[in-house]
Formats: sequence, C-alpha cells, structure tokens
Amino acid sequence: MEEHRSQVVLVPTSAVTGTTDGRVSLARGGSLVAPALTLVNVVGYVVTVAAARVLDKDGYGELNAFLGALLVVSVPALALQAVVARSIARRPVGEVRGPRERALIVRSARVGLAVSGAVVAAAPLLGTFLHTSVAGPLWVAAQLAPFAVLSAAMGVLQGSERFPALAAVIGVQAVGKLLGVAPLLLGGGAAEVLAALGAGTVLAMTVGLALVGRGSPGSTPVALPTVRDVVVAASGLLAVLVLANLDVLLARNVLSGDESGRYSAGAVLAKAAFWLPQAVAVVVFPRLSDPAGGTALLRRAVLVVAGLGGLELAGCLLLARPVLELTFGTAYGSLSGIAPLWVVQGAALSVVQLLVYRAIATRDRVTSRVVGAAALLEAVVVLVLHPATPAPVISVAAAVALALTAGLLVRSART
Repeated sequence: MEEHRSQVVLVPTSAVTGTTDGRVSLARGGSLVAPALTLVNVVGYVVTVAAARVLDKDGYGELNAFLGALLVVSVPALALQAVVARSIARRPVGEVRGPRERALIVRSARVGLAVSGAVVAAAPLLGTFLHTSVAGPLWVAAQLAPFAVLSAAMGVLQGSERFPALAAVIGVQAVGKLLGVAPLLLGGGAAEVLAALGAGTVLAMTVGLALVGRGSPGSTPVALPTVRDVVVAASGLLAVLVLANLDVLLARNVLSGDESGRYSAGAVLAKAAFWLPQAVAVVVFPRLSDPAGGTALLRRAVLVVAGLGGLELAGCLLLARPVLELTFGTAYGSLSGIAPLWVVQGAALSVVQLLVYRAIATRDRVTSRVVGAAALLEAVVVLVLHPATPAPVISVAAAVALALTAGLLVRSART
C-alpha cells in the first residue's frame, strides 16, 4: 500500500454532534464493554480450568503454550483493530459511512491471510520449540485470517464509539470461546481445543461484519492507514503481548512438563490481572489521540487501571490458596506463596498496555522499543538461569514488569 497524504480536516468521532449510529458516552460505553470483556475472560478462564481438570500436566502446559503463541501471532490483527479505530475516529468531516469501513476490512483480510501463511511455514519450528506435534501450530494459523477481519470490524465499532454494538460482538466472542470446552468433554487434546476456538472466531467475525453494516456506496477514501501504520502499531502491541506471555513460553522451555503445567496454572492469575482493566483502554483509545484532552484522559485512565491492580493484589493475598485449590486441585495450593508475583506482573503490564495504546494513538515509536528491550532482558535472564521450579521464572517476570512500568510512567510524565 502506498501512503497517501492530503489536506483534510479531521475530527474525533466523539466531537461530531448528535448521538446517531449507537454512540454513547465514555462512561456508558465502559459500563457496556467492561462486562462483555469480563465475560470473555471468564469464559477463557473456564476453558483453562476445564483443561487443567481434564488434561494431564504436560498436555495442559502444551495447550497454554499454544494459546500464548496464538495471542502473539494475532498481534497484527490486534494492531489492525487499533489502526482501524484511529482511522474511523479521525475521519474527515462530512465523509459518508461505508467506503472507508469496507476498504479497511478488505485490507485487514489481506494482512490476516499473509500472517496465516507465515505461521504455516513456521509451524514445524514452532512445534519443535514447544516440544509438540505440528497440528497445534497449523490450527493456530487457521484462525488468523478470520480473526483479522473480526478485529477490523471491532475497530470500526470502537473508533465510531458504537460501544453497544462492540459489546455485542465481544459477547459473541465469549460464546465462541466456550466452544473450546466441547473437545475436552469428548476426550480431545490441545489441537482439538484450538480447532473449536477457531470455529468460535468465525462465528464472531460473521456477527461483527453484520453489525458494521454496508453503509453508503462510494469510492475508496483518501488517507487510509498504510502498511507502515500497521507495522508501527503491531510493534508496540507485539512487544507488550510477548512480554505478557513470554514467561509461560519460557517456562515451557526450561521447566519439566509437570512443572510447566503448574506454572501455567499460576499464570492464570497474571492473565486475569492483565486483562481485567482492558475495558479502560478500549473505551478511551479513540480519544487518546486528541491533542487537547488526550494527556489528561491518559492520567485518569492510569489511575483507574492502577487502582484495579491494587484491588486484584489485595484479593490474591487473601484468597490465593483456596482459589487455586478449588479451581485446579489441592496439588496447586502450594503455589499460593508466589501467587502475588503473578498478580503483580499482570497488573503492572496492564498499565504498560494502556501506555502502549497511547503511543499508538500519538504515533510514538519509543515506547514499543522500550517494551521490546524489557522482553529481551527477561528472556536472557531466564534462559541463562535455567531454573527448575516456577518461583525464579515468575520472580524475574514480575521484576521486569515493575521496572518497565515505572520507567514508562516517568517518561510519560516528562513528555
């Protein structure tokens, strides 16, 4: 794609008068999106718990490693959602709805197919690194094109602040994730779970496209996002998502099968702490690029996310052992001593994620480089130490997350 520049007047969608097309206030949008995202995460948690109950420790570790890999290779699609949302939020005044949306979705489908092909080519290497068969990586690849289209549709709804429709699509995503339980009930393994999750992604994509609608006819608009825009956004999201999932992949590589399975169980706490405040970033993102109010909005959003992290840590300190034993079995209760480290890691990275979205909104490239450097540091330290138990792995991961969060907050305050 060639980059197009033109002199047009751009305004945030939120600045357009009226409340048509399902737009609502940020507070109302948050009240709709937050429960939907919570439902998705709870369903994902249910799938994880069901897998822990049904699969042996090695099989459970394999599934979690694939889910972490799936999230990492889905980064281009997640970047598309951010880039599409920014494009929709800053559309030119008077532009009709329809042509821009269609063009963005078509380009997203092409990106998804390209990434899927790359993962198919790398499937043997990924299987070797994770000590698994090639079937899992191939099922990961099969999900990427429909997920890219789904992400573009969600970006359209997010950028236009049509939060009720966005919440509905996220709800369908939850239903799609629930399909992942079916193979477990039928004696399936990691590959079968991934296939079922892929079917759920196709379902959510179909609903998302229907809610976006066709809009008005017209020619393709100028000033569409370029490949460079997607790459810049993807670099930031890739860095933070790699860092959020790197410890699980490293644990799978350095620990035994049983120990990596135990680590995966504890890592559920980190994932919950990381994703719980996600609605804050989703709702505020379309306005973070606003030169007038973006900085002040970011400060308020950081306080909200940090406050949620504090509540998560307090809950972990009080309830870690009973929750681990009730959820995964009594054998996992011994992880309660290091459980707060997973929560600290996830809560810190949720703040980092918010700062990365701000960087995407303002086209700042430094933040992604800093996050990438932190991920590289974590990988080097863990691989050099090559521990035999979960505690050293999560200790390193939590320390890196805290140091990174502090550094990015200091930089944000100075810029």
